[in-house]
Amino acid sequence: NKQFHNLYVARCEAMLVFLREKIAAKWGTQYPIRKIHDLNEENQEKCVIIGTVFKQQVLKPSVLKELAKVTHIMPQPIAPSFTDDSDTVMLEDELQRVRLFGNIVPHDLVTGIMCAVLGVASHILEQGRFHVDEVLFYDSGPQKSLKTLTNDPCIVLVSGLNMQWLYGNWSGMWNNFDPQNVVRVIMAGNSVKNEDNRAETLDLEQQATTDDVNGVKALDNLLEQLSQSVDVDVMPGEYDPTSSLLPQQPIHMLLLSKCSQLKACQSVPNPYFCDVAGRSILGMSGQNVDDIMRYSKITDALSALKATIRWGLMVPTCPDSQFAYPMLGKDPFIIDECPHIYFTGNCPEYQTELLEDATGRKIRLICVPKFYETKSVVMVNLVNLECKLMVFQSE
Repeated sequence: NKQFHNLYVARCEAMLVFLREKIAAKWGTQYPIRKIHDLNEENQEKCVIIGTVFKQQVLKPSVLKELAKVTHIMPQPIAPSFTDDSDTVMLEDELQRVRLFGNIVPHDLVTGIMCAVLGVASHILEQGRFHVDEVLFYDSGPQKSLKTLTNDPCIVLVSGLNMQWLYGNWSGMWNNFDPQNVVRVIMAGNSVKNEDNRAETLDLEQQATTDDVNGVKALDNLLEQLSQSVDVDVMPGEYDPTSSLLPQQPIHMLLLSKCSQLKACQSVPNPYFCDVAGRSILGMSGQNVDDIMRYSKITDALSALKATIRWGLMVPTCPDSQFAYPMLGKDPFIIDECPHIYFTGNCPEYQTELLEDATGRKIRLICVPKFYETKSVVMVNLVNLECKLMVFQSE
């Protein structure tokens, strides 16, 4: 029973309810909702079909590359992008799929998105295609109202500490950190090491090195220091010492012996959702936007992050190109509650935007830069959702 098919089934069942509500709100009963296999040449009226996007890409890597690693055959080099002008988009339901064309841009989409498509059914016989007039996405769930705060609390977001590098370079870099008004620090992944210093091997298993051990010790020391004055949440990243399958499990506190007994320090999963001072906060360590940019022509992390809010899915490409646990009964990546603060970590640069929509929702989007490259963290004011970049200097 533990197949990835179950994750797609759970996604479809949940999103189908949400999308039907969106259809009713936008179009009412003006257009009938059809199954793909019910489309035929006699039915030439406009209709709505609901399904999951499947993107056909000639450059998409195959499992043979992973097999090549196992069998010690040198694999082909991995490209930074797998998009091509020949990419096409299909929509599939539980029984059938159909190619989409018309008012739709394949390069703005990735596999795994669920949507409702308004179009003309008579085009179904034209090489199995469906002409699109409009596409409707879930657009995430409702948002809780902001509570009034009497004080001025802030949170700090940091990612890509790469303690392997900081181990010999930090020289008291955090000694001048002033936790005044800071109620929580969230570390968004890759705290121990970063992909740039990962050894290239032909083995699927990552072997622990002396640098890994030193990195964990340095992280433990830093967490012990910070936890004396502020609550700290530690999320795992792709290259941290835990499983890389999504959703990532927390880093085991046995690895962080000094701070394991401190209530102010907790190891949390990735993705991570929490409530701080009545503000809902949702974030990931960067795998979601990296994969979206790899399989689409969305070129910056902020645009990719914004797209996930529109799609209502944090990681639409999971489990297609992002490895995941074979979930049963629930898709943990659906954004069924719209956060006030939504971030992604390990970005090449700091980006932010306050996203507002017609329903009154306000979402602070934040791309948290890699600390080891920028020496910077992001501070967010929980009263007005304003944020700023703080740059650290080594002594």
